[in-house]
Amino acid sequence: MKNYFICLILSFAFFTVSLYTAGNVLSVEIPAKDKEPEEYIIQKGDTLWDISDTKLHDYFLWPKLWNVNPQIDNPDLIYPGTRIIIPTREQLLRMQPPPAPVKKIVPAAKKPLRIPVKRITPKYIVKKDLYIASGWISPEFPGRGRILYSLTGRRMAGKGDTVYVELPDGETAASSPSTQLVVASERDGTSGEKFFIIRDVKIVKHPVTGEILGHQIRVTGILDVTGRDNNVTKAKVIKSFEDIQTGDSLLPFRKMRPPVVPETVKAPRISGYIVESHMNSRVLSQGDIVFLDKGMDDGVAVGDTFRVFSEFPVERAIGTIQVISLRPSTSAALIQKSSQEIMIGMEWGNK
Repeated sequence: MKNYFICLILSFAFFTVSLYTAGNVLSVEIPAKDKEPEEYIIQKGDTLWDISDTKLHDYFLWPKLWNVNPQIDNPDLIYPGTRIIIPTREQLLRMQPPPAPVKKIVPAAKKPLRIPVKRITPKYIVKKDLYIASGWISPEFPGRGRILYSLTGRRMAGKGDTVYVELPDGETAASSPSTQLVVASERDGTSGEKFFIIRDVKIVKHPVTGEILGHQIRVTGILDVTGRDNNVTKAKVIKSFEDIQTGDSLLPFRKMRPPVVPETVKAPRISGYIVESHMNSRVLSQGDIVFLDKGMDDGVAVGDTFRVFSEFPVERAIGTIQVISLRPSTSAALIQKSSQEIMIGMEWGNK
């Protein structure tokens, strides 16, 4: 009986060992052939990161997944409808790691080339104030109206002073056709209107022939009408080129710009005599304004240059002048250079 139990125990032990050994043998996997890669169509909202998680259960396999799909240029930009190949996880793990992705640099749109425009300041022959103040020679005096008196009662006024003026009823600029300053518009002395203040300086006679050339007109200032005071027109002097006097006349205002230095300076063969100066000085030098006895009807043009000649002790050029304004038979010129004093009656021209 005892031997029977011993045999039974040994048989049970052998049976248990056999079962354990068989279980271990059955648990060993036999490698199978790799599966075929899967074809997948990108859906809206997909990313390689998400596809790697869903299909391969590993987020971090997305660089290798991108590497086997060269049709994808940018892993951050995949579009619905794109077909990709998804190998098995094991196949991707056996692959060499892809090079680090290089982000494509898209050149920014070129901005239009802006070429700075250099503003060219025009070079004028003469300063603006001197150009306006210099005046002209006119066959008739063009003034209309006059300065009656100043607010302070003085006979002279300057910039900033208030003066009372007389303006003829119905006066228009067109009624002064002989002056270079006129504009064709009516002036009724209403507030805000501007006028040149002009003076009839003298009757100019030719220094050689004695012929009367006309009235020398000088601009003494500019005024702005401000209203009426007890039915008398009141104005403010906004610019004065010299002392303004009671009795000075008025002329409708217009903007004036001095002549620009021409690109090509002309020196035509025209000659004549200096007949007067801006401020009636007999002895003149560089920077002064002179009047000539020839004008546009004689072929003189603004910007023309001429030499001035002295006859003593011999005839020789002593300076140059340049024309700044024109009248039909006279003109005004700026003395550009002078090696000695220039005088009224001297000859000018190009010989």
